[in-house]
Amino acid sequence: MLAVISGIVMLLTAASFGYAQTVHSDPDGYYKLQVPAGWQVQTQANGVSLLKESSYASALRMKGQGTPRALIEFFASRIGSQWKKFDGASAGDSQFGGRPGAYAWFTGINPKGIEAVLKIVTTTDGESGYAMLLSASRSDFASVKADFERIEAGFEITKPFNKPK
Repeated sequence: MLAVISGIVMLLTAASFGYAQTVHSDPDGYYKLQVPAGWQVQTQANGVSLLKESSYASALRMKGQGTPRALIEFFASRIGSQWKKFDGASAGDSQFGGRPGAYAWFTGINPKGIEAVLKIVTTTDGESGYAMLLSASRSDFASVKADFERIEAGFEITKPFNKPK
């Protein structure tokens, strides 16, 4: 019983200091990413979101998503249906998580009614897909741009789905 209480206290302590982390590791060990100072970590079922005011960077992992460009189309179609005036600004090939990938920039009015920018960066390893969604209001973008670059560059795949356990 004491061990259980001790474990709960440790988890609560770690959760309360989550915003001060410099590296976040996926609990299943599939990836890790850099967390700039001042960003809050919020874990989700298949990923993590880093939050700072109205800006966010979300890293997601999923199975069976095909090519990096197909993964961008998957997210763009869902996000585009929630935003107004959602429009692609630019797209191309990139490196993400140390692998060949793709990126696309979008603009529009997000569900909160704020004019915003969104970047989607993806890669795949044959069985799984990894995506990062970075979004900020147009007025806040300049202040978080360097953090977005650190978060994206600091994303590292550490255990692909197709690697034997």
